[in-house]
Amino acid sequence: MRSVIGRGLEPRERLTIIVGVTIVVVALFTAQVGLPFARRWSEREAMIDATRARLARLTTIAGREAEIQDSTRVRDAQLEAGGLRLLRARSPALAASALQALVREHARASGVSVTRMDVAGTVDAVATPAVPATISAIGDIYGIARFLGLLQHGPRLLSVRELTIATNPVMRGELLQVSVTVHAPFVSEE
Repeated sequence: MRSVIGRGLEPRERLTIIVGVTIVVVALFTAQVGLPFARRWSEREAMIDATRARLARLTTIAGREAEIQDSTRVRDAQLEAGGLRLLRARSPALAASALQALVREHARASGVSVTRMDVAGTVDAVATPAVPATISAIGDIYGIARFLGLLQHGPRLLSVRELTIATNPVMRGELLQVSVTVHAPFVSEE
């Protein structure tokens, strides 16, 4: 029994229709099944490669465990030999006072004149309490350089957050004006 479509068609036309239908079916199968399968397969392979790379790094670290522990012990000993670098105080207000004394000592040692110092007795972080301070000072280039060096590499840990250096044409000589904001982490003594 012949279909209604095929009654008046020549064999060449039927062949063209069959080829067209086959192409459409193959295209739909590829778009709906083949490409999503290939995409999932490549994502899975990428995830496996990333997991293998992570495992290789962890294996390398585990193999170097003794070396890492020795390095950590040496670094801890160096830090202990250098002394405690954090300010120690019973309260944030006392930490602010200790920071103020420290900054004044650095300024005196470097020959810089402090014109303004705002030291807050409030803590600016919860996880690592730190006392902020804003300092304005005047000095020559060498004094300012020494003062900044003492702030950065001095006996106590200070984080320099803002720094502004400018010339002041009103002042005689070649003096510079520096404005610096530091945060000093501290340990609460109780």
